[in-house]
Amino acid sequence: MNLRVLWLGTMIVLPALSGTPAPSQVITFDARSYLHTDVRDPAQARRAWDALHLLAALQGLANRDAPRFYVLFAQGFQVATDQFWLDWFRKEDGWLRTTQLEPVADIDGALAAMRSHYTGLVVYDPNVPATACVASTAAGCERLLPVRYDPSPDSLFTRCVRTLNLPIGLWLVHPDGSSKFTGTGQIPDSTKPSSGSAKIDAYRWAAARYLQTGRCDPHFAAYYMDADWLRRPGNAPADNHTLPNHDYFIAGRAFFFDLSPWGDEAPVDDPGQSVGLDRRMLLDLLRAFHDGTSAGITKIGGFPPWPFKYTTHGGAGRHKPVPTEWEFTRLISQFNAYHEADAAGHGAMANASFFAHYPLTPPCRQPNPIPSRAQWQVRGYVTSDGRVASRFFVGHYVGDYDAPSWLYKAVPAFFRDPDRGRVPLGWAFDPNLADRAPQALVYAYRHATTNDFFIAGDSGAGYLNPRALTVRPDSGLPSGLAAWEAHCQRAYKDWGMTITGFALDGSAGASTSTEFLAYKSFSPDGIGTHFEPQPRLIAGIPTCPEKDLPDGAAEAAALIARRAEARGAGPGFLWARSILKPPRWYAEVSALLRERHPHLAIEVVDPYTFFGLIRLACDPGGAGGSPGY
Repeated sequence: MNLRVLWLGTMIVLPALSGTPAPSQVITFDARSYLHTDVRDPAQARRAWDALHLLAALQGLANRDAPRFYVLFAQGFQVATDQFWLDWFRKEDGWLRTTQLEPVADIDGALAAMRSHYTGLVVYDPNVPATACVASTAAGCERLLPVRYDPSPDSLFTRCVRTLNLPIGLWLVHPDGSSKFTGTGQIPDSTKPSSGSAKIDAYRWAAARYLQTGRCDPHFAAYYMDADWLRRPGNAPADNHTLPNHDYFIAGRAFFFDLSPWGDEAPVDDPGQSVGLDRRMLLDLLRAFHDGTSAGITKIGGFPPWPFKYTTHGGAGRHKPVPTEWEFTRLISQFNAYHEADAAGHGAMANASFFAHYPLTPPCRQPNPIPSRAQWQVRGYVTSDGRVASRFFVGHYVGDYDAPSWLYKAVPAFFRDPDRGRVPLGWAFDPNLADRAPQALVYAYRHATTNDFFIAGDSGAGYLNPRALTVRPDSGLPSGLAAWEAHCQRAYKDWGMTITGFALDGSAGASTSTEFLAYKSFSPDGIGTHFEPQPRLIAGIPTCPEKDLPDGAAEAAALIARRAEARGAGPGFLWARSILKPPRWYAEVSALLRERHPHLAIEVVDPYTFFGLIRLACDPGGAGGSPGY
């Protein structure tokens, strides 16, 4: 496989890039019409699902070894995202400047153009939605294109089989349309008894065929919605099936799954199963990933499909979306896995298998030098005797960018905001996002102003719970902290990062000095914490609890002002977290603070200054005393 895993750096200075050569030709397909699918119409929903599922697999297989196939699909923050990046590659960046683009008008044209990259079809069962995930797994492992069984005259299945005469390499449903996986008797092609659930039997069959034989790469897994989406597509925007995200993971021979993390209720998509069966299957898969990597690290793309199932929002569940996210994260962390949280809303992403070939050369340095103590004194942050001034310091954690889908959509919009550069910002970009969206990080670093600084988001080089690397009641495995430390050391070094903006503990329990000591090797200049009560040094690292700001600029400014008023004597600190806010929002917050609260001595500073001042305030040999909060 030629995909980048924990890519090792980038070039941000020279316009001429080295590494992967530019392809002479790229096939393009415009799939943006599927963004306008009326999901209230079952026929439209089926057509969109079938087309995008097949296109994602076709793209993943075609781009496995080289960038050959580009799909125009995603839109975010009023920007045509995939068009933006294609234009950037061809103009300012120059990677594809000499590449000939060859548009194809329809799926037939795409199938013909890429015929050498697939061997046939894998047909899955609409009555067992989990077989859609199994089909994506089979696509990567057997070079097959997934097609939902549908013998109606105008279906994609009928067109591929009867009109285009594509061979069927694997049936996940019987050729007459009856279900292969029934939840009774024995698991197909096996002597093992059925689990009692067709859903779970399908995953057990796939695990035996692909994981246990080593045909899947256990460093990759994909947690994306199965074909149960077709039963309730109106629960979220039309692209929230996240089918285009499959391409990268199909290229990487990943194992796909869609399972509930909860063990106290049957999932809404399989209400007749024994309670806890989904969760047990999830734990079995996670153990297989862990063992397959020899206790290394597994990347899991995707996120719990909370608008559709496993939550109160998705129907028939008793758990709310955030606790469901936290439970899933707590479990995967115990098996050395992190997830790239392609969450609902902005979770759809195309072309990651293409972007993975973007040429990069290590290392990458912070665009701006870290301010020195002398500069702090000039700015009035530190007194002449070396103490931190009695001011209220605010650092902006600009999140949440633990998903490449959110990152590659936000950068084209936010980094062209004319108000960017007016306020110091800590852009919290997890460095592992360079695997699927390297060009977004490159663009941000190249276009940084003197007030743009880059830090890791939650919880480093991937979203997991640090405490669950050492306390592991559900896996019973030894500590994975050393593997995580090595993983993060490489990624942080490649992008010049030394701060972790948010060590997200979730429901795994508060991190301790054990976890912080490991973080010290790659994040020595600061960590935003989850459950710590106040700023302090832990294992020699300056830390500060994060505080979520309200969505409204006026409300955010008022909260900051209240904290500044309540801090008492001496310096105070607020590590302010906000989610998907444009630079103009931060500029408005700062303007409101200046206009309405000039007497509070509030200073908005960059993240390196922010945590550096906490270090100075907490160091008994330095300023002395403890900072306020």
